[in-house]
Amino acid sequence: MSSMHAVHKMLADHAHPRPLSVRPGDFLEIEPDLFAFTMAGDAQEVNTLEADLTELGVSSLPLKNRIFPVLTHASPAPNSSIAAGQKRWREFFRSHDIPMQDGGAGIHHLLVAEQGLVGPGSVLALRCSHTPTNGALGAFAASIAGSRLSLLAVGRCIVDVPKIMLIKIDGALRKGVYARDVALHINGRVGQRGAIGCAVEFAGSFVRGLQMDMRFTLCNMTTEIGAMTSYMQPDEVTWNYVRKQGSEKFKAYETDEGYEYDAVHEFDVSDLEPQIAVPHAPDNVKPVSAVEGLRIDQAYLGSCASGRLEDIAAAASVLKGRKVHPDTRLIVTPGSREVIKAATRLGYMDILNDANAIVTNAGCGACPGQSGGILAPGEVAIASIPRNFEGRMGANAQIYLGSPATVVASAIEGRIASPARYL
Repeated sequence: MSSMHAVHKMLADHAHPRPLSVRPGDFLEIEPDLFAFTMAGDAQEVNTLEADLTELGVSSLPLKNRIFPVLTHASPAPNSSIAAGQKRWREFFRSHDIPMQDGGAGIHHLLVAEQGLVGPGSVLALRCSHTPTNGALGAFAASIAGSRLSLLAVGRCIVDVPKIMLIKIDGALRKGVYARDVALHINGRVGQRGAIGCAVEFAGSFVRGLQMDMRFTLCNMTTEIGAMTSYMQPDEVTWNYVRKQGSEKFKAYETDEGYEYDAVHEFDVSDLEPQIAVPHAPDNVKPVSAVEGLRIDQAYLGSCASGRLEDIAAAASVLKGRKVHPDTRLIVTPGSREVIKAATRLGYMDILNDANAIVTNAGCGACPGQSGGILAPGEVAIASIPRNFEGRMGANAQIYLGSPATVVASAIEGRIASPARYL
């Protein structure tokens, strides 16, 4: 039997039938431990889904106790059309006696980890491109694309077993540089299609020194290089986080000694300066010095990439005792209600409000371009969201991506700025 990666062992243990070994390119029928379900504002989608289930004769959902529905996009509803769609989704899950996480709870990628539903060895299915975020826990977390009906009707989906790419990161960061800058730098070097068909494993001394919030950030951003999922080998930091969530049910897998990776990239981040992704691609990355001074209309802090407590702490450290530029809007959308509670307890919310930031309820906010800070045509924003595609936060606008600290430093000056001089 050839050597196997931990990701392949996870998939093998969740496959039906269970294979003796797994190789990249195999197709497996997987039964996930958790099916997280993103509710949108499209009434027609739920109507079609109900009709398909009726046609298949499915009245009781086989994964009922593993389904985790979350209303995180456009919530609270910004218009009556979206409100009607959300109403239909609530009716659908109530009819199956499945509890929901409604508007304000937060982003599904944060919630499944915060609530101890995903951990080492878990298999998570979710129709959202940034599902790889939870690979930071040593889980297999991937977007299911078009498999929503099969999961609801059968409780299983088909997975194309990925190749494994290793990204090894070493070095210590300079003042004003954060893990989000490292993620942007990697995106720029590897490219949007550099990890197509791969699970990306992160390793190295830099990664081992991170706490969970920034590990999630690194794994989240692999979507922007085309990865199917991400992975970090569980260590004491991982297990401390899992225990804090009150769960001991998980199982870590180990990669066989001598496993040959499909590709290996090595980075030393010791000399890295703050990074900026310029419009309109998350791999169009430059050092902040190349775009410093560019006027902005809005600064946005939040998203599944950078809406955690450590992100808000970094922003507060820059913003303390200062004000947002009068010609600039700073919008802060925490990733979850738990993040809001912790940030309030630690005084970060007072700092944000004293600086004239606009703090919203938890959720995806303006990132998917449906609510919470949409840009007008011609406006320029710097944001900590995962991607800056044209039209992402509003038609005919420009989005620059940076770390939370860079976003806030730019909000203070009304133009793109390095956070280093504010620390």
